[in-house]
Amino acid sequence: MKKQIVASLLALSMLAGCGAASGSGTGSTGSASHRNSSARNVTADAPEIEIETGDMGDEQISSMSASSLELLQKIAEAEGAGSNVLISPTSMMMAFGMLENGAGGETLSQIENVFGKIPVSEMNPIMYQMAQRFNGAEDVNWNVANSIWFKDDGFAEVVPDFATAVKNYYGADIWMAPFDDSTLNDINGWVNDQTHGMIPGILDNIPEDARMYLINAMAFEGEWMNEYEESDIMEGQIFTNYDNSTTEVTLLFSVENNYFEIAGGTGFIRPYKGGEYSFVGILPEEGTSVEDFVAELAANGDQFAVAVRHPEYSSENVYVKIPEFTSEYFVEMSSVLQEMGMELPFDPDNADLTGMVRATEDVDYNAYIGRVLHKTFIDVNREGTRAAAVTAIETLDACVAPMIEEPVYVYLDRPFVYGIVDNATGLPVFLGTVNQL
Repeated sequence: MKKQIVASLLALSMLAGCGAASGSGTGSTGSASHRNSSARNVTADAPEIEIETGDMGDEQISSMSASSLELLQKIAEAEGAGSNVLISPTSMMMAFGMLENGAGGETLSQIENVFGKIPVSEMNPIMYQMAQRFNGAEDVNWNVANSIWFKDDGFAEVVPDFATAVKNYYGADIWMAPFDDSTLNDINGWVNDQTHGMIPGILDNIPEDARMYLINAMAFEGEWMNEYEESDIMEGQIFTNYDNSTTEVTLLFSVENNYFEIAGGTGFIRPYKGGEYSFVGILPEEGTSVEDFVAELAANGDQFAVAVRHPEYSSENVYVKIPEFTSEYFVEMSSVLQEMGMELPFDPDNADLTGMVRATEDVDYNAYIGRVLHKTFIDVNREGTRAAAVTAIETLDACVAPMIEEPVYVYLDRPFVYGIVDNATGLPVFLGTVNQL
């Protein structure tokens, strides 16, 4: 069986509204590495600091679980009935975790509140340990990588304490670059490399007033713990869409050992090789729309991770069907994040990102977030799973349970919620909805 592949990419971009700038036009999304260009690494000799460590506590897991489900709920609500949605909360948290090291005051508080109400002093070691554990997995292959690109024009500079923090906790090199066509190809080439070619690039052009890009990339390769046999592949089956129309699909049948109930829905856990990560499918109660169900899930979001880590157990009688499907999704998330309370980071006059970048001259200079773009792709089939996510945050400058005897059936032949989860914490790396195929 082919390896299943999941990738996500999160990019934060800073644009400068003051000072001279020379930007590029539209360029190619080539795969050439930045090592072949004029970009220079200014953090190669960054000082090492003592990394704070410690296990993630139940309170932190619950908070991050709740924020993940709230993100899904807000986006699904904004899209309306019938939409297929897919996000990567973990990738968002890693990129915003870097950004938090350069934010201050109420701006920092609002960012922290959206992503689990966890202070940056705790978020840094959480993200560090998560990346270390992902990248160190033996039975599946992860690639978690971060980089920062800064315009080399002498007008502004990276704050040293910020550079030290992101280098040590996130492994992020800071590349000084001319922000011309060569930089465009460098960034897209880095993206292509880190996502194993699943996301060939994130930028079509670099705006003339661009100042900085912060990028997180995640890629996952694994195999099902239990492969599908030919007899498990059921072609010519019917999927009932949200509007009661039907689509002919192929369903993949399996018998799983774990199931859970949450918010009136029934979910199952299908592990990948090694048992550290799993695909999770959740079927709402008959007659409940995915949007209403996701809203109920979000209201009980802190329980999602608990349900994944401690599912009810049924030996050899949890019968599951997963459809083969492909879905693409794109959303501009600024309004969603502001609705969740992240208002100051979008305020050109009052945002405080002064801990990240500062002017080299005595000028009025302030950074704020402009747009947050999120684009995803997933393909689930009999051979495995391919998925990818890209998020671009554009910032601007203004100057164990009892045995169940009865069988459980979770057939995803109508609208459902799904995710790819980290079994150790129960936290979703990816979360999505399927309303129609």
